[in-house]
Amino acid sequence: MKLIEHLNYLLKGFGYANTNDLCTTVFKLFYMKNLKVTLPLIVSLGTIREFIEGSLGLDIMVVGAFVWLCAAEFQTGIKVALKKKGERIQSRKLGRMFLKIGVYIQILALLYTFASKMESKVIVGFEINPFGWLYYIVFVGIVFQMVISYLENLSALGYAEAKGLHGVVLRKFNKWFEFDGTKNGDNIQ
Repeated sequence: MKLIEHLNYLLKGFGYANTNDLCTTVFKLFYMKNLKVTLPLIVSLGTIREFIEGSLGLDIMVVGAFVWLCAAEFQTGIKVALKKKGERIQSRKLGRMFLKIGVYIQILALLYTFASKMESKVIVGFEINPFGWLYYIVFVGIVFQMVISYLENLSALGYAEAKGLHGVVLRKFNKWFEFDGTKNGDNIQ
């Protein structure tokens, strides 16, 4: 009994009332009333996470941020279409967003499969996997394209900070990527 009292004294220093308070806080899952619902949900989410990481090679947080970026670009695109162009909302635009995300994820999954299954070659002491290199280049390119589109939409909605950032990106990178259809980034409105 002395040990439990001593342990409770130490736990009070960390803000716990006693060992029972520590156990219910740390192992809260086992003290929940809806364990029959919670446990399958947790197992399902873990399975989805493993599938995504195994097939795309990206952490679930990166995939979440990528999907958020696509959705934000879609939402601001709809707002621009409504406010500036006077277009009405069409259900096709939502399908276009899902197809775009699907195509991007399919390209990344294909490149990741090649990169993970292909044997790396050692050249001059460096391990080289061309599909691994291509995978990251394509991913960064897709994200960069989505960020540019998002900044374009925000600047069209009147956000001055986004307009300035969009202008800087166009001036610096337009000569290589032609974001606005020309090689000259100085013709920004």
